[in-house]
Amino acid sequence: MPKVESDKEFCEQATRLVTDYLSGDLDRQTAEIFEAHLKQCPDCVSFLETYKGAIRAGKSLDFADLPVSMETRLREFFKERIKLGRTKK
Repeated sequence: MPKVESDKEFCEQATRLVTDYLSGDLDRQTAEIFEAHLKQCPDCVSFLETYKGAIRAGKSLDFADLPVSMETRLREFFKERIKLGRTKK
């Protein structure tokens, strides 16, 4: 993670890393810094747990109940996000 000026800035950067942290895409040094921060920051722990809860909730959805238009929009959204993620690396 880049050097930051304050705890607030560090937390803002940490929240942007949650997805990569959970997917195992952070390099080892960054993951260790992230985990050390979690040990001393209850706000970031709370954010991480909320994010994990959102993932669990999403996985539990029954997509058979989704309107076709919503399913189409979601699929397009995820395709675009995946494409953007691939161009960043």
